[in-house]
Amino acid sequence: MQFQKTNSWFSIVLDTQRQMFVATDKLHPELFAEGVTIEDAVANLQTQA
Repeated sequence: MQFQKTNSWFSIVLDTQRQMFVATDKLHPELFAEGVTIEDAVANLQTQA
């Protein structure tokens, strides 16, 4: 399901087993970060770059 079209540099998935959002860098898929909210996951991913 796609809610809106964006040119974002990351993708988001929800790990339903652990109830955590996972943000993955689109250019470097080996980089990912987790958070309780989407904003937390993206912020954690930005600190890795």
